[in-house]
Amino acid sequence: MSVVMRMQPDINYIIQESLKGDKIYVEILLKRLNPVIFKNIYTYWSPSDPLTQDLQQEGYMIILQSLKDFDTDRKVHFLQYVKIRLYYFYKDYFKKSIKNDALSMDHLYETGRELISDCRDQLTSIILKEEEDSLHKCIDELSEKEQMIISLFYFRRLSIQEIADKLGIKYRAVINIKSNAVRKLRRKMSKLLFQ
Repeated sequence: MSVVMRMQPDINYIIQESLKGDKIYVEILLKRLNPVIFKNIYTYWSPSDPLTQDLQQEGYMIILQSLKDFDTDRKVHFLQYVKIRLYYFYKDYFKKSIKNDALSMDHLYETGRELISDCRDQLTSIILKEEEDSLHKCIDELSEKEQMIISLFYFRRLSIQEIADKLGIKYRAVINIKSNAVRKLRRKMSKLLFQ
């Protein structure tokens, strides 16, 4: 029996006991999920940043809340559920912390690409593939103009002004359409991931 196969029932047992409220197993689960927490933190902050300890505690709070919120009847593994919640928590926290920084979307794009290329374990790869497929489905549901602006801004990396010039529409209109499209995508992705 391989090491991976021996470890899998172990984490599943820890999760089951944690979901039942066993405090000892909850502590064990928090420690076992530390690498997931730090992977997300280090995507946006340096290990020497004094904020990392607070962010670790925030991660623990997300896991504890996930234990309360998790619906065992859903066809989603708890690890997948908690990894998605942690990923979006740290991503949103980072975006809020640099709200006025015009380069934030470029940084998120680059770190997102690094995150995808760094995935090694099978579970993470499956989650990212499902998220990518879900994102493409959600993009397909946007209007033609929204799809065009999302594509030009995030995939072709054109500036807002370049998009406005290319499409012959006002700068402010591009910003509004992009913001609405991103809002729609977040809503649609949340429904798909947490339904």
